[in-house]
Amino acid sequence: MVNKAEKGNWDEDFPTEEESKSTERRKAKFMQFKGAGKYTVRLVGNHVKFLRHWSPFESKDRVITNASYKGDDPAWQAGFYPRKTFAIHVIDRADGELKILEKGNQIFKEFARYKAINDINPAGKTGPDFVISVEIPNGEKRQTKYAVTAKAQSAPFTPEELEMIKANVYPLPDIYQSLPLQRIQELWDALPAEKKIPPKKEKEEEEDTDTKGSATSVSQEVPSEKGEQPSTDDDLFADDAVGENSSDLF
Repeated sequence: MVNKAEKGNWDEDFPTEEESKSTERRKAKFMQFKGAGKYTVRLVGNHVKFLRHWSPFESKDRVITNASYKGDDPAWQAGFYPRKTFAIHVIDRADGELKILEKGNQIFKEFARYKAINDINPAGKTGPDFVISVEIPNGEKRQTKYAVTAKAQSAPFTPEELEMIKANVYPLPDIYQSLPLQRIQELWDALPAEKKIPPKKEKEEEEDTDTKGSATSVSQEVPSEKGEQPSTDDDLFADDAVGENSSDLF
């Protein structure tokens, strides 16, 4: 049987840089909380931080703005203030796969609190597993509450996990870079007029809630003594040695 050449498509065969990044995002696996329950994760490497518009845009658009855009970002100017958001690689203990955990300040600050209490990088080689408990009062997703618990024992990566991490790591700084201001303007212009009216309680100061308005509490099951300090000659976890200024996993 002769296999003929495929019919070409000018749009699909030559994607723009932005479309290529969008495809890259679709391939990445994200940590999903599919209802109330407990989810166990192992943080991996460095996190990234960014400003994301959760409204009025569709979540699929992933509208990431920048502090330098404040005077020109149409949504920001209209009263839709972006939320400080964070993302990090995690191993989902439910299936052992490497995924991206993207959440707000209230969950991530508990990882930082673990570091402050124990002087151990929560995502480093001697970090623990974290259990994130999800509660949805009366089935109202916008009222979702989170509780973060660090397990007492460290969870060193196995050789197999290290190989899996290296083979599946995602380029977080690229995935979460700011959209061009022109693109944000285009998405804003495409919104219907009724979606451009900000909620009355919207405010620029960071609220004591997680992304999507979910409250978070924390309890920590931690060892009383400090754990062994990570080696500084292993460049897989740069955050162990140089702190949060490093933006790369490797």
